[in-house]
Amino acid sequence: MSAKEDLYHKLNATWRTPLCSFTTQDCENFTSASRSVISLYLNQLCEDGYLRKEATRPVRFWLTEHCLEQDRSNTATAFNALIGSMGSLKTAVELCVAAVNYPEGGLPVLLTGESGVGKSYLAQLLHQYACETGAVATGARLVELNCADYANNPELLSGTLFGYVKGAFTGADRHKTGLLDDADGGFLFLDEVHRLSAENQEKLFLFMDKGYFYRLGDNSQPCKARVRFVFATTENTGNVLLTTFRRRIPVNIQLPSWESRPFMEQLTLISSFFSHETRRFRQDIHVDNALIRQLIATPVQGNIGELKNHIKVLCASAWARRNQTGICIDGPTGRHNEKDRVTFSALDNAPDMSSLSSFYSGPDENLLENFCRSANVPLFIRKLEEQAGRLPANRFYQGTLWQLTKDSLVEFNDLTGITVGPVMEKAVFHCLQWSLNEPVEEERVKYLNEVTGYAPLRARLLAQECVTLFEKHFTPAQICLMEPLLSAIFSHQVEPEPLIQGIIVSHGSSTASSIAGTANKLLGGFYLKAFDMPLSVNTKGIISRLKEWIIRLKEQNGMIILVDMGSLQDIYSEIKLHIQGDLLVMNNVSTAMALDIAGKIQHKLAMKEIVDNIKGAWEVEARYYSGIVEGNKIIISCISGEGVARQLQEITRRYISDESIDIVTMEYDDLKWKISKADSALYGTRLLITTTEIDAGYLPQINTRQLIGEKPELLWKNYFSQIMPIQEMQRMIDEIVILFTLEGVAGHLSFLNPRIIIDEVENVVKFFELTYGIHFESYLRINLFMHLAAMIERLLTHDGLSHRDEFELTPHQHAYMALVPEAFRTLITKYRITLTTTEALMIYELMEPWITVASEDTLVLKNHHNSV
Repeated sequence: MSAKEDLYHKLNATWRTPLCSFTTQDCENFTSASRSVISLYLNQLCEDGYLRKEATRPVRFWLTEHCLEQDRSNTATAFNALIGSMGSLKTAVELCVAAVNYPEGGLPVLLTGESGVGKSYLAQLLHQYACETGAVATGARLVELNCADYANNPELLSGTLFGYVKGAFTGADRHKTGLLDDADGGFLFLDEVHRLSAENQEKLFLFMDKGYFYRLGDNSQPCKARVRFVFATTENTGNVLLTTFRRRIPVNIQLPSWESRPFMEQLTLISSFFSHETRRFRQDIHVDNALIRQLIATPVQGNIGELKNHIKVLCASAWARRNQTGICIDGPTGRHNEKDRVTFSALDNAPDMSSLSSFYSGPDENLLENFCRSANVPLFIRKLEEQAGRLPANRFYQGTLWQLTKDSLVEFNDLTGITVGPVMEKAVFHCLQWSLNEPVEEERVKYLNEVTGYAPLRARLLAQECVTLFEKHFTPAQICLMEPLLSAIFSHQVEPEPLIQGIIVSHGSSTASSIAGTANKLLGGFYLKAFDMPLSVNTKGIISRLKEWIIRLKEQNGMIILVDMGSLQDIYSEIKLHIQGDLLVMNNVSTAMALDIAGKIQHKLAMKEIVDNIKGAWEVEARYYSGIVEGNKIIISCISGEGVARQLQEITRRYISDESIDIVTMEYDDLKWKISKADSALYGTRLLITTTEIDAGYLPQINTRQLIGEKPELLWKNYFSQIMPIQEMQRMIDEIVILFTLEGVAGHLSFLNPRIIIDEVENVVKFFELTYGIHFESYLRINLFMHLAAMIERLLTHDGLSHRDEFELTPHQHAYMALVPEAFRTLITKYRITLTTTEALMIYELMEPWITVASEDTLVLKNHHNSV
């Protein structure tokens, strides 16, 4: 084996998970080759397709996905039987593999989670995997100990672990080895490790550090052993384990509870338990579907372990009543329905679960895309049923998933007032079925969301409501396709004309849902969205939840918010910053009031008519905001000053033929203040263009980074379609790109030598990159070059900004300001300038999205280290 191949095998054993990266320096820990030779081998492995790298400082390397997949298929056989190994437990399996294959004895593993989630079983699989891969000898033992058995006698536990010598304590009449000796060359699994005393924890971590231990009663004769550790606990390790002990366990794995496991994993686990019982009894077991649905839906305090025992008891009870056809387990009602049951055969290790989950191969991508474009529900269902033709027609729409779909849509009707008929019901079921059984890439989901962009706003809102109901049973990742598919389905259920959106916010577990549901159902449409708030949530919490939802809407035709209590003024002041249409906020919400408002929305009354009608009709306090009127104004603002903003203004003006559109510039800080105050000067703003990201609230906003980086078609559709033709927009962007190149930097300097100042400015940029341990993107570097060069010219002409000099600084800003003298020392000395706090903070604000600021002491220490 060549030295390069040997290095690759060591890399493969150490960093085989997708999240693990490494540097040249990391590789020095397990090879005697020089750093230059290691670097040569790593780059050759990149060329050969075994590694990929990223040009950071230092350069980081990863194993390629192809090698990872090939490695997983060859070595992870022990985990194949673990249900969820490619789902909710995928990360856990990857960490176990990494821990076993770590050089020189592997890494200790700590398994945490509630009782019964499978910690002991995972420890067994980890040991099995180590034996299969040769990490330990084939016959190596897995020694297990429950520390709770000795919790009241720490000394006896110490003797059990480490062994003891004759005379160590009363009754110790002979020498005895301990579990560490028994586990030599293999694994020691300590369950309930939180029951270890502090003294025994210290003894263990000393053994983990040194590789030897002392028997109880003997401090002179060290004993050696090579033991791999797996620990498990149900407790919060931060409260029950010594910090020094926790630090010796680098691999921490949290196992999910039964309720947290995805639906399909729950179904598979139940199936495996019943199949296991058929082999025990050597007889078929017939189980009512309703019982399986109940097993999935009922919270289990003891998780998987208790569920397994419960199924054993069910089978044992049914065994006493068995007949010639097998063991029959009835549903919760006690009635036995032969048509609605699953048979687990004693002769078949893989039972037919089609009546439970109706598994089928997912539809092809074209079918999904065509449906999202056309929203032809009957055709979609027919095509899917043709693909699923292996199932009998009367069996297809049965089972757990079908019943769950029906139950969720009943709840959906109660909440939104929208009745979902049989055809739509089938469509929703098929969409859910496919989402659960096929992996979907994030880009695919994003694309289908764009395809269904034609769907009316209310259809998308209905889709979100339905998805929220399904998220009670599935994780968001499992049903990420549901929102675009449901948007297409519901596009037939709503009117295309936009309506005012009603919202009810009320404290209590279901108060708002009950009021909104009653009004929606009586009027037969989705006019009121409900927000149920816990009793402990204050006005600030209400505002936060509403803002999160409103920002997702993107487009509005006015909004009415009905609340039970809370500061109307605070809600009104905050929410109006995030909407474009009219806003009405009212308190003391009741069912009668909700019904009245929903009726007015249904009859398409204008907001001003609704406001006039409620005067005197209800004993409430109300706040009305007339919204931002349509206008013709584009605002351009640049944090670096008016110079760049004016150049952007000139470029933009050349490509807008509509003379009625004003293009104005505004100082950055002035703009931020006006946005925060919802100043009337911003009324009529068509678009806000800035050089940095800014929370623009209700204003349509884009920054120059988006202009340069995003696809022209999306830019035009989202921002410029009502302002200029797409061809003109493309030419405008081309000019802006030139502005934000180094030639552009030189172009807006008045008297400084561009080549010299750019080199000097780059040293400042590199200082911050080294200090914060990152590499700025090209766009940010150019932006910093422009800003710093313009700042030096301002300071030389005594036009430096100082309006923030007296502002109180945050801890992060204090830490940054401590670095400023060192960063700008050369520039300050050469040009004899005084850097104001305001100017320094402007630079910080440019870099802030890219950096993670540590404590002031840490950064000062880093600064000192770099200067040394």
